[in-house]
Amino acid sequence: MRCLLILCCGLLLASAVNLPGVPVDFDLDDKVLSAIADDVAGRLEEEYMTFLKTGVETPAFKKLTHQLAKAHSKKDMFTKSMADLEPRDSFVACTLCRSVINVMMRTVREEDGALNGENSSKIMKDIAMDVCRRLELQTEEVCEGVIDAEQPTVEYIMRNSDMDSDSFCSLFMGITFCDKGKSPQYNWTLNVDSNAEAMTASKSDTPRHSDSDIKICQFTDIHHDPLYEAGSLASCNEPMCCQRKKEDVEGTSDAAGFWGDYRDCDLPWRSFESALDHAAKTEECTYIYQTGDVVDHMVWATSVKKNTEVLTKVSNQFSKVFPNVNVYPCIGNHEPHPLNNFSPEFVPDEVNTRWLYEHLYNDWKQWLPAETEETILRGGYYTVSPRKGFRIIALNSNGCYTDNLWLYHNGTDKIPQLQWFHDTLLAAEANGEKVHVLSHIPSGDGTCWAVWAREYNRCITRFHKTISGIFHGHSHKDELFVHYSDEGHATAVAWNGGALTTYSYKNPNYRVYDVDAETFDVTNHRTYIFDLNEANKNPEQQPNWLLEYEFIKEFTEDTSPAGIDKLLDELADKPALMRKFWRFKVTSAEPQVTGGCDRHCLARSLCRAAVTVNDQTSRCEELRERLFKALDKEEPEYDDDDDDGAAALGVLSLTSLLAIVLSVRVGF
Repeated sequence: MRCLLILCCGLLLASAVNLPGVPVDFDLDDKVLSAIADDVAGRLEEEYMTFLKTGVETPAFKKLTHQLAKAHSKKDMFTKSMADLEPRDSFVACTLCRSVINVMMRTVREEDGALNGENSSKIMKDIAMDVCRRLELQTEEVCEGVIDAEQPTVEYIMRNSDMDSDSFCSLFMGITFCDKGKSPQYNWTLNVDSNAEAMTASKSDTPRHSDSDIKICQFTDIHHDPLYEAGSLASCNEPMCCQRKKEDVEGTSDAAGFWGDYRDCDLPWRSFESALDHAAKTEECTYIYQTGDVVDHMVWATSVKKNTEVLTKVSNQFSKVFPNVNVYPCIGNHEPHPLNNFSPEFVPDEVNTRWLYEHLYNDWKQWLPAETEETILRGGYYTVSPRKGFRIIALNSNGCYTDNLWLYHNGTDKIPQLQWFHDTLLAAEANGEKVHVLSHIPSGDGTCWAVWAREYNRCITRFHKTISGIFHGHSHKDELFVHYSDEGHATAVAWNGGALTTYSYKNPNYRVYDVDAETFDVTNHRTYIFDLNEANKNPEQQPNWLLEYEFIKEFTEDTSPAGIDKLLDELADKPALMRKFWRFKVTSAEPQVTGGCDRHCLARSLCRAAVTVNDQTSRCEELRERLFKALDKEEPEYDDDDDDGAAALGVLSLTSLLAIVLSVRVGF
């Protein structure tokens, strides 16, 4: 989920959720729109600088800020990633990013700048709070909480980097029209060993499922909320609900359910306990993968104390329920305080993330050998060999996360972990080991920096014979991703285990993989869920966990990269199969299934599976074209009446947006 990265510049944004009605016929790579945003941003910057120096709000300044305040959706700005924002929100985000970042940097770096004096921290907070109020971005409590948490890091980075607004906003909104920055330190290449045979075809040697396979259980995106209260308000203005105002809503449709809630709420402890207990009784887990995001979405009220208490409590529960099973965790973006921020080693203690790495090592050392301490303390990553011939590499993929403020401090300090990843794979290859890679954020996610993802993918291609499984979380969706070489050969499959949290509009789930005991390839997987509506009708009973589906029975027995690549073709050619794939993606949650998935929703879901570097989309485009042709051939009763409306909305949004922008410009 997104940290409210630019709140001090006026934006608060969070994780990937697709909501109905998103325009589709709007080109977010439109250079004309980018130029308009740049023009408006420049005018806003100058007006704001004038306001800071004189205290006078000109009529043009009032009109512009009023127009921008009314142009964005309030809560969606907290519950969508940049890649999923509506065009109007993308426009406002880009405009504010470019303008207010420049305001901040000018006031910090110019000799007579307002942020160069003794009261610079107070003035910076005042500016950020003014932007938040003026543009009606969120509640006072949320704005102040995020600003207080993020401000020390923001100040340090602004004073100790050469980042400009174009580079900053290009990285932050990397796959939208806002991307126009070209900074050399943000376009490096990794040293990748070239002593391997070139691929001539997709990887296809994965064994079929057998009774001798071992079982690996995956729990991801737990997001335990220690303040969850059944009966409290589940529909609130803040980014997360289900904590307050029980006296006002208990017994109404706005009240939070006992076992969780489909709305913007995280997981009560009892539901986490129920998941582990069910897995322990149902499956014989050889190993457990915990792929990050243990902490909740109350992003404006994190703290070292709160986060560490939750992290330790969850780790202890794994040990309690699975005393004889090793758990292999990796770090999610919600673990640190402040949210999303993972610093380099050398920065001052007050903005350093080392405290988190130290705490996690103390929690994790019950499952890990002592030699993992060095890299965990260095950057939150490690490698371990649970048995002969098998190695696990757990990465801290927050080095690619565009909500990680430290990405804007220096683009090259993300190289060492990836180089270590490469070197560890090279050693594993020499030792004849097979490798599983754990990484919270999928490399093709819209919030994963494309340069990092590109170099990571080069490692996947180079060591495709060594890597036998990749495991992710982060998106809260049941997904898979096919990695491709530059020549288009399928090299690996990455599996995403969904999420235990219900945030947002999903059933809790966990995943069990069948893995070949010799090659350690994934040969099958099963997903368990419980229906949240049904569970909440019977709060006195344990939820009815059920097997939602088994992959090889629903889709294909060939789980090799070549087999899954072929499955993508079948999904494109068979809309009914694609709809089933989407239903499982959203954990068969009633609000999602009732809302349905139109042709553009289906295409987005299919494209997600074919993109592992977010600016390399040729396979996606091929599949989308095939899917649309297949949908066009369907019988009329399968047509989606909303498609034309969605397209019309895209055109309407473009027209309305340009009208707003032009009306603002006329006012100057």
